[in-house]
Amino acid sequence: MQVKRIFNNNIILANDVDHEVVIMGRGIGFQKHPKNQVDETKIEKIYAPQSKSWLKNFMLLMNDIDPIYFELTDKIISLAMKDLHTKFNEYLLISLTDHIHFAVYRHQHKMDIKNEILWEIKRIYKDEFKVALKAFSLINKQFNIKLPEDEAGFIAIKFVENRLDNPARKNTEQITDLINGILNIIKYQFRITLDLDDINYRRLVTHLEYFAQRIYSSEEKNSSNETDIFLYQHVIKKYPASFECVKKIVTFVESETNKKVSLNEQAYLTIHIQRILDEISHR
Repeated sequence: MQVKRIFNNNIILANDVDHEVVIMGRGIGFQKHPKNQVDETKIEKIYAPQSKSWLKNFMLLMNDIDPIYFELTDKIISLAMKDLHTKFNEYLLISLTDHIHFAVYRHQHKMDIKNEILWEIKRIYKDEFKVALKAFSLINKQFNIKLPEDEAGFIAIKFVENRLDNPARKNTEQITDLINGILNIIKYQFRITLDLDDINYRRLVTHLEYFAQRIYSSEEKNSSNETDIFLYQHVIKKYPASFECVKKIVTFVESETNKKVSLNEQAYLTIHIQRILDEISHR
């Protein structure tokens, strides 16, 4: 690989056979010049975009802001990949770098903005929010500032939207609203406070995430086979109170999405709710 452009000591643009790549690594650009060979022993991360638009956006952003923002974002992405056991699409580097830069600028100019769904993000995307808090600390330390916690919520949503294992990332806001609505129905139906650290709560939220993804990706179909009907009939008889709550959830979901909720899904929602009620009754 040949060096094409040096952004700083730790970020360069290089030619790799017939395409351009962005390479990050401590000291990889130090005392280098265009057409020099890349020291491959110093490579820590390679961004090899498949689309020309990615590189165009990267170059435009790099021309406008300090490369330190890219280095910090790359560190945050690596941290998130490790903690969340996932991978992200290549656009996260650009979108998150741009967001962090603008967040720091806004804060320095006393223009902080409120995250209207911060509580919902904390509740629904708990793991992503934990990682976002770590990123939040890195940003504050790097720029010697104290951003409002709202920004951690925005960062968490960036993780959710750009996960490669999230097939419905384009519908993140709709999914968040749907899950929050369901959780509120459960909370008010039984007049309970949901424990965010309870394993049964986490199981419910995970189930709701995939349920909402199926709803918005048109994969949720009304099931009518005998096994589903047997499960459905068994559960509604055994857990009538939980099923009454599920009926309200079904009405809410169908009114919000214009999609039917299968009998199988209703049965599983009933079971999840019952587990939470059982846990509360044993405290």
